[in-house]
Amino acid sequence: MTGSSSGKKWLTLATVCFGLFMINLDGNVVNLAMPTIIRQFHANLSQMEWISNAYLLTFAVFLITLGRLGDQVGRKKLFLSGMVLFTLGSALCGAAQGVGQLIAFRVVQGIGGSAMMPATLSLLTATFPREERGRAMGFWGAVSGLAFIMGPVIGGYLTQSGLGEALNSFIGIREFWRFVFFINVPFGALAFVLGLAVVKESRDDTVGGRPDIVGVILASCTVFLLTFGFVEGPRHGWLLARRELVVAGLAVHPLGLSIVPIMLVLALVLGVIFLRYEKGKRVDPLVDLSLFANRNYSVGMTAGVILNFALMGAIFLVPLYCQSVLGIDPIHTGTLMLPFALALLVASPLAGLLSDHIGGKYVLIVGMVILAFSSVLMARFQVDTRAVQLILPFVVMGIGMGLSMTPLTNLTLDGVVPQKAGGASGVLSTTRQIGAVMGVAIFSVILQARMVDSMEVNAGRIPGMPPAAQKVLVGYVAGGGLYGFSDEAGKGLASRLAAAAPQVKDLSVGVDHAMKQSFTDSINATFLMSALVGAGAVGVAFMMKGKRRQKRDGEADSQEEAA
Repeated sequence: MTGSSSGKKWLTLATVCFGLFMINLDGNVVNLAMPTIIRQFHANLSQMEWISNAYLLTFAVFLITLGRLGDQVGRKKLFLSGMVLFTLGSALCGAAQGVGQLIAFRVVQGIGGSAMMPATLSLLTATFPREERGRAMGFWGAVSGLAFIMGPVIGGYLTQSGLGEALNSFIGIREFWRFVFFINVPFGALAFVLGLAVVKESRDDTVGGRPDIVGVILASCTVFLLTFGFVEGPRHGWLLARRELVVAGLAVHPLGLSIVPIMLVLALVLGVIFLRYEKGKRVDPLVDLSLFANRNYSVGMTAGVILNFALMGAIFLVPLYCQSVLGIDPIHTGTLMLPFALALLVASPLAGLLSDHIGGKYVLIVGMVILAFSSVLMARFQVDTRAVQLILPFVVMGIGMGLSMTPLTNLTLDGVVPQKAGGASGVLSTTRQIGAVMGVAIFSVILQARMVDSMEVNAGRIPGMPPAAQKVLVGYVAGGGLYGFSDEAGKGLASRLAAAAPQVKDLSVGVDHAMKQSFTDSINATFLMSALVGAGAVGVAFMMKGKRRQKRDGEADSQEEAA
């Protein structure tokens, strides 16, 4: 291999990671700007949620379809097309004049991101030979995790300060939250130019390019219903309707049931129909079911779902704990998680290097054990925990995540031929995304239930608190109220307490402590559950094949030629 082609290989990695960073960053960078956006557009709680959910749902729905389309028309084309769409969507979001426009343009961003994400993995699979793929995936994993952590830091800074006083004045933008979206435009343009110059085209030459329309419809509907159901479960109710779902002006709550279980059942039915249809389709299926005959692919997908379920279902609690219990502002919360990012940056490339030399299976298992242990450490949070005491659990979690995600991705895709990498990556990304969504939804339910139980105990410990006021506090928590957030339930809490306990002049100190203690107790219980689920992923990982594959003569050259 010439020095020039070797250089292009690593430039391809850099370009792909650039796009990956933008996608993952945008998934959470908007959260810090949300209060400002709500105030400017006078948005309600439902609209606020859809600013995030529009991106999340669109991203999940199109991953399989666009991953397979990349195999057919070219991964480079899909990656660059997705970059253009994502960058355009970012510019439109930054220029939005109303919450409806912002939600619509977030959909554009989501489609662009779903075109780019599977292409990042399939391009690396097609570009790097197996004996170097671990290192490439190591950098991929490090960038992915770094974007997740840096989102709150960058989002908080841009929302509060923009690009600095001089640049803000020069550009003439006074609403700094718009920079959260506009910042993607120059970086997207740079990544597009780099992609044109250095990324080699690759595709699956065994397919005829005919789109599987029925498969696309079935897969998209299945993923949408499944994702929407889990996203809306905590809000609309898992069985009985907690609120009305209005569609075209009509309230949808048949027989008092929530729409959520109906959606989940429909998703299951459509999923079965989709699999039967794909199994009987001999020409150009959307999902090549023969991929699942590879043990590492099927087991790796299962382990990935469980791991994302446990990890994302618990880690979303950390900012809530820091802000609502410890009183740390959003920007410093993001800064506090930098040790996690630094540990991840070191562990991910190290995991890739170790995987290339000794095999990834046991690196993966060690990483999963460390990750589960980090959840046990986090289950020891207290109301008076100092910020410095969070550093060790964050570092341990970063090491565990870095040692887990890199070899898991590499082992899962190891047996997939480069021609099928796009479709395989799309399915893999979709299942992991669904695992994360399920984790957040189900752990939210666990958090809520545990907080109600804890509040029943802690409210009774407030000096001078009459039973009627205790009942108000427990009802507030049971209704979805979280201390420290300006939700609809919280706005009337003080007046309801005063009405229930008019003879008590000041309950604020006791209520404050009871809320914080109950929230801390529920977070600790949720982290213990996360550790238990993570331990289950360890058991699944033992089923994978992990011996390092010996390179055959000429294999590296032939694979690089194919790239």
